[in-house]
Amino acid sequence: MPESKTSKTSRSQEARRSPPEATPHARDSLLKTLFELQSEFIRGGDPLRLLDRWLSLLLAEMGSEQGFLGAVRPGPEAGRPFQIVASTPPGWGEVESLQALAESTLSTGQPVPFAESLTAPGGTPRSPEPSAARSFLALPLHADATRVGLVGLVLRSELPSADILQPLLTVGGSLLQGWQATRRLQVELEELRQKLASVEMDVWDCDLSTQELHVSRRLREILGYAEHELEPTIETWRRLCHPEDLPRIEGILREHSEGHSPQAEFEYRARRKNGEWAWILSRARVALRDEQGRPVRLVGTDTDLTARKRDEERLSALLQAIPDLIFRIRGDGTYIDFSCSTAERTLLAPEMFVGKNMRELPIPQFLIDLTLSQLAYVLRESTVAVYEYDLEMPEGRQSYEARLVRSGPDEAVSIIRNITERRLIEERQAQLIQAEKLASLGQMAAGIAHEINNPVSYVTSNLKTLEQYATLLGPLLGSLRELVEAPGSEPRTLSAEQRQGLRRLWEQAEAEQLLTDMPELIQESLTGTRRIKEIAQSLRSFAREDDGKPQVVDLNAELESTLRMVGNELKYKCEVKRDFGPLPRITCHPTQLVQVFTNLLLNAGQALEQWGEIRIRTRQQGDEVVVEISDTGKGMTQETISKLFTPFFTTKPRGQGTGLGLSISRDIVTRHGGRLEVQSEPGRGSTFTLFLPVVPPT
Repeated sequence: MPESKTSKTSRSQEARRSPPEATPHARDSLLKTLFELQSEFIRGGDPLRLLDRWLSLLLAEMGSEQGFLGAVRPGPEAGRPFQIVASTPPGWGEVESLQALAESTLSTGQPVPFAESLTAPGGTPRSPEPSAARSFLALPLHADATRVGLVGLVLRSELPSADILQPLLTVGGSLLQGWQATRRLQVELEELRQKLASVEMDVWDCDLSTQELHVSRRLREILGYAEHELEPTIETWRRLCHPEDLPRIEGILREHSEGHSPQAEFEYRARRKNGEWAWILSRARVALRDEQGRPVRLVGTDTDLTARKRDEERLSALLQAIPDLIFRIRGDGTYIDFSCSTAERTLLAPEMFVGKNMRELPIPQFLIDLTLSQLAYVLRESTVAVYEYDLEMPEGRQSYEARLVRSGPDEAVSIIRNITERRLIEERQAQLIQAEKLASLGQMAAGIAHEINNPVSYVTSNLKTLEQYATLLGPLLGSLRELVEAPGSEPRTLSAEQRQGLRRLWEQAEAEQLLTDMPELIQESLTGTRRIKEIAQSLRSFAREDDGKPQVVDLNAELESTLRMVGNELKYKCEVKRDFGPLPRITCHPTQLVQVFTNLLLNAGQALEQWGEIRIRTRQQGDEVVVEISDTGKGMTQETISKLFTPFFTTKPRGQGTGLGLSISRDIVTRHGGRLEVQSEPGRGSTFTLFLPVVPPT
């Protein structure tokens, strides 16, 4: 009679609760198999194949068909914490969710129910098997008390007894540790093989007793020779070596052979197969000596220095082309290095600087203090410092510009240039600009005098009128004074006669009209004096010499000041239209730019042959401010434009211009880091456009 479903289930559960009993024969057979695995590993068997056999043995003892073996990854590597070494079925252990489950159960040491909702390799879903309850368990593998990996498997029954499980896990940990050690050894051997191959390329060998010299493979490649194209003799190497370098090399090798140096190191030139020279660095040692201590064998290495030598030559050529003194200075003021590529005389000979602190050298104290303060600032702020100073030299007073640049945590490079000639040129340029200013003032003198004469005339007229008013008001004020100064302190009432006398004086002086006119006269006079003051200030600003220090100014305000200066030259021949946009304040030399504006406005006015228009536009464009001065005058041809900025070129009649205005203007704008452009056509006027940086270049 068939068994009931209930009885079958009961026996199945009972079987799962009862661990399999290990017979002595089965245990001996297991231990024998484990011993064979270890013996085969020691004899050099394939570790991966042995680990795969071990996993199969473990699954058989567990009564499981699914499991994987993972090795702990060395170090804090990214990704999974362990690497799959063996898996049954193949690829099963690569499922990410299984590995996460293994890590989770490993922390608790307890199996968890396993419902096969996981995806098998290749994307095929596995369906749960309802016929038997299963659980998943992960067990750690140790070797020498160190966790080396884990094994994860699906259980269909209870764990086997400890006398079966423990030997399995112990041997598994030992095999896994051996596999890891083998892998590390293979990696190290590969690295060593590559290093030996690299060394083999660099090494040359010389037998002094037979005069054989086998050059390194690297040297053959550098020089462009095949393996059998160079005869292995010392004489062959001598023919390759530059004849100027041979005596030096032989001296270095002789000194080393006699024991005076631990190794021989030398740079030399070797001729390539194509006839060019390559730079080689060789390091050599005596590898063998005879019984008398004489060298028998030399070995050495070769390194290609050609690229570095070319860089050094380019750097040297660059330094030779720089007309400067170059120092490397530590933060305490000690000179580390020095380069002088010019005939510039220095306070001391170049060799006196290196290794010395500037405080120990006969350098003026003001220069020491200035340099150290700038050096501290550069090292602290990681920036660049530029400063100037003068020194009394045998050839006279010289001017210098020093530029300090941070080149290390406690080190800076100092570049010093003699700017004496530049200073002289700048002084001559300033004198030329001042002369052009005075010429412009001479040209505007009559107009300025007329401009001042107008307010002076009506101020004078108003003062004469006020003088007459004061005369007319004199009797009235005198009578009032008598009444105020009369003796007695009692309040008094004016008599009818007194009131009649005051009324008569009021009418005679026409006091009502005077009191109405006087504020207007005073206001007009104040306006006139204010106008005179503005003209005087504009004249003073225009005529003053530039002090050489840049200032932060508003260009729109400077243009207004210039228009007050040249206004009388323009108002009788044109209308001046302003189109001033908002501008940032810029750093510049305002007196120089006012000279530019004056030249451009006067030229625009002179270009008008009849009544016309001058338009001034300002705007900001990126990091620049733009000033446009346009006129509706006669314009210019391209030939004239090509000569426009040439010194002493002028289109004005003889005696009416120096021909320096536009030339000086362009030089001023260029020194400000800007540019001056012109557009013009005959009969269609001209436009001069001035571009200036908001922050000038350093």
